[in-house]
Amino acid sequence: MTETLRPSDEDAIRAELRYLRTSTTLPVLFGGMVDGPSLRLSGFVGTRGPMLRDLVIDTECGLGGRVMAEQRPGAVQDYAHSRHITHDYDHEVASEGIESLFAAPVVVRGSTRAAVYGGLRANLPIGDVTAETVMRSAHKLAREIEIRDEVDRRLEMIENSRTVPVAFRDPKLSEGITEAYLTLRTIADRLDDAALSAEVQAVEEKLRGLTAGESRPGDVVLSPREFEVLVHVALGCRNAEIAERLGLRLDTVKSYMRNIMSKLEVRSRHEAVVVARRQGLIP
Repeated sequence: MTETLRPSDEDAIRAELRYLRTSTTLPVLFGGMVDGPSLRLSGFVGTRGPMLRDLVIDTECGLGGRVMAEQRPGAVQDYAHSRHITHDYDHEVASEGIESLFAAPVVVRGSTRAAVYGGLRANLPIGDVTAETVMRSAHKLAREIEIRDEVDRRLEMIENSRTVPVAFRDPKLSEGITEAYLTLRTIADRLDDAALSAEVQAVEEKLRGLTAGESRPGDVVLSPREFEVLVHVALGCRNAEIAERLGLRLDTVKSYMRNIMSKLEVRSRHEAVVVARRQGLIP
């Protein structure tokens, strides 16, 4: 299921390459994802021929291989005669007329997951400003992939929990499911990228649908904010802490709690959590 929901990481690389085309003076840009010990080039902007397409870069071979292995950016001027890299891919690089090349790794939690390249068709140094722009793009990609990994991990946890009836779930499992939902909400709120934020919110809604039981006529319906307040209560948070986490006033949180208890026809916070879980309203 996560494969269906997860957007293509290669599409994310292509989008970043298009951004670099407008934000740098680099005429040739390409990149790809790491698969095992190798990287396969899959995104291209400004290339003239097919030689780089689907090229597999092995670890420690060429500039890209060195960047993958060392997990730090690298640059080569006068590529064909450089003594700092192996020359396994000279033919492919030369086919594009590239003489100076810069590469930045996309490192996620200590693992190289992709790489982004920018090249000049002239024997000139790649400036610090340009290199910094490419490195920022690599960092942005790393953050995006890390978020997608976390979404997948939590979605898998939710999916695995579907076979366990709500009433019989281990409290720690229910707590973990709740934390998953809240973490995705926090991630979505922090994102500057509107498209990625929308993707995370879509998965968040999917998670909520998986954890809540199927609604029937007459069932209690909680608003999105009431749901958020109640799952925080289920985690043991007090009203002041909930207000701080959700960016609400304390009186607003109290008002939501009154509405929740009225809907559930209960008299205490503990009762509200028990009844809501029994009805499948919260994990």
